[in-house]
Amino acid sequence: MLTDQDEEDVPIIHRESLNRVWVVANGKGGVGKTTISANTGGLAAAGGARVLIVDLNGQGNIGRELGYRNSEVDDEGKALYEAVINGSSVVPVPNVRPNLDVAVGGPWVGRLPDHLSLKYEGQAKKQALMLAAALQQASGSYDLVIIDSPPENPPLQQLALAAARWLIVPVKSDSAAIEDGLGGIARQFGLVRKQVNPFLELLGIVLFASGATSTAIRRGVIQDVERTIGGAPMFNSVVRHSEAVARQSRQRGLLAHELEEASVNNPAFWQVRAGEASAEQIISQTSSSVADDLATLTREMFTRMREREGGMT
Repeated sequence: MLTDQDEEDVPIIHRESLNRVWVVANGKGGVGKTTISANTGGLAAAGGARVLIVDLNGQGNIGRELGYRNSEVDDEGKALYEAVINGSSVVPVPNVRPNLDVAVGGPWVGRLPDHLSLKYEGQAKKQALMLAAALQQASGSYDLVIIDSPPENPPLQQLALAAARWLIVPVKSDSAAIEDGLGGIARQFGLVRKQVNPFLELLGIVLFASGATSTAIRRGVIQDVERTIGGAPMFNSVVRHSEAVARQSRQRGLLAHELEEASVNNPAFWQVRAGEASAEQIISQTSSSVADDLATLTREMFTRMREREGGMT
């Protein structure tokens, strides 16, 4: 864990090489971090950007979203673990989708905090910067890098925040969850900015799994955010709730816009009634709405980032 102690042998990080690194983070689980990481990355790649997703999570759930879980490319995070431990370049799995590479996560990644602490004992800042050191060697190949970070794991969150330029925080509308999750990541954000990465900035907070038209809910979330961290920029985009889309996405290994495209091949109701097709084959029509929400959010994220970049001197 980071401290104020001065250290020698801290990796030199060339921050200009990490200017297009996003980290999606919250102190609690189940708020949409992986869904947003995978879908915004997939949409950016589909639009022609070269994208790397870094799955910095011991559960490796990006693999479920993108459909490579338990396949031959799923090394359970071993390659990413070795790159971070040794400060060597991240070597991702190429072309999980066209233009989209992935640094696979999994149980090996979950071992990083303990193993970094053992290898670099008493060098907390070096430990926190090892992902940044590994990423800066690979980032030149990409227009965008997205780090999907784990909940309730401060050492891994510090690794992610220390490597990023922009922080995106998904929240749900539950007041207690906002206080706990947002408050937790805000503490890590402040610590990392102070100790190792003063270039880290909050890009915005996104309301996830909510009623798309509920202005009252949105107003309440803004009040909760202000009470928790004193105010922060909210994205206008809201990603609506659909349990069916979330379940089908992970079952099929398809992103929301890919589900929407696949839904045109849904069997007709009479085929299901006649036993010629299974109801399990039917893709929720809500996939179109969720895909639209995620596409709108992705555009807003890029627009805000460019505006913020343009305002810097």
